[in-house]
Amino acid sequence: MIFSKANLGTFSTSVAIQACGAATGITSARLLGPAARGELATVILWPVILSNLGLLGCNWALAREVAHDPQGERDWIVAGTTVALFVAPVFVLVGYFLLPLLLPVDRGHLLPLARLCLLLIPLDVCNQVLLSVEQGRMRWRRYNFLRLSFFLFYLLLIVLLALGKRAQVRWFVAAFLASHALALAIRFWIHRKSLAAGNLEIAGCRHLLRAGAPYFGATVSNLVSLQLDTVLVVSLLNAEAAGLYVVAAAMANGQSALCEALGITSFAVVSHEKDPGSQEKIISATFRQSALASCGAGLALCAAIPVLAVPLFGAAFARAVWPAVVLAAAAAVLGAANILNQGLRGTGRPHEGVLSQALGIAALVCGALLLLRRFGLMGMAGTVFLSSCVQLVALIIAAARWLRISPLEFWPFGAATLEHFFRQLTSLRLRDLRSPA
Repeated sequence: MIFSKANLGTFSTSVAIQACGAATGITSARLLGPAARGELATVILWPVILSNLGLLGCNWALAREVAHDPQGERDWIVAGTTVALFVAPVFVLVGYFLLPLLLPVDRGHLLPLARLCLLLIPLDVCNQVLLSVEQGRMRWRRYNFLRLSFFLFYLLLIVLLALGKRAQVRWFVAAFLASHALALAIRFWIHRKSLAAGNLEIAGCRHLLRAGAPYFGATVSNLVSLQLDTVLVVSLLNAEAAGLYVVAAAMANGQSALCEALGITSFAVVSHEKDPGSQEKIISATFRQSALASCGAGLALCAAIPVLAVPLFGAAFARAVWPAVVLAAAAAVLGAANILNQGLRGTGRPHEGVLSQALGIAALVCGALLLLRRFGLMGMAGTVFLSSCVQLVALIIAAARWLRISPLEFWPFGAATLEHFFRQLTSLRLRDLRSPA
């Protein structure tokens, strides 16, 4: 199930993205140091959050519409792009007035740069809308190429900054925005014929907004779940601590390529499947096998971080090592939960994921109040692990209830699941890693 060509092709692209991210992360950390790296995280944090909110869930709705109505793809592309171009400026305006309230007091000097970074919102919203078309149509080769393009551009620009010894936060923000703009130019070029030939129907725009509303709630809960720890660290601790935590989180996400790929393809495959019985088998089998893979990758990463972190990032980030180990374990648990969540979204049911994330957020807030001030970054890392476990358990219970199966059906360490997993693993061929059309 998880070793299909679609999964493996998407996984290989995610690995390439992870490699680019590691290279840019290491270069950025070494050039900027903990304090300036924390300032960069502060500048980028809220524009990234607002850009995801600015999608209003329309990317998920658009992917499902083109999956169900491939003949109307051109019209849906025009509708999605129109919604993006009208909604994004609203979020830019909201961000412009909210940023003075959201930035920590001791980093008020970063306000002009953070406001400049709000240009990310229209760039990213349009990028994600156009990318969702490829996901919905399961054109994995093009989808993976477009996903990778931003990271290649960003890596190239960061390398140029390193060669030019430009170690100021403003240059990294400029590189970040330029990479998004270049990626968007490619996506507009690919879809230029559809954008020119498609018909703009206001009813289609309204439908995307209505259909995206449940996914908007899921986006909000997902963002809070994933970003709340960073928001708390950036807001309550100094810039150096924020820089250490961001690097720890980057190290911990080493296995995210696998979970990301499985989530992407699970959503698309389930979206195309109409039979409820087949949907149940796809969701439960994919989760069992992916949980095995995620746990294995997480254990390997936990063992590698203490050995590789300081040589790669430098001695200035030594205090990030053990928080990164705990965060890596949390990422393995959360990755498995995300795959199950994406499968349920593919059936048009994002509410189970919202509920599980709400419980995880409550656990995160309670844990942070008790542990962050006392134990610092390790306290936050432990809280993130607890929140991830709460999310996974809650999502399994909700999914089992809806599918009318026992929660034990999701247990990944049974003999049959292990045997099937390793049989597929040993039969892999290198050619399977190529992205299918």
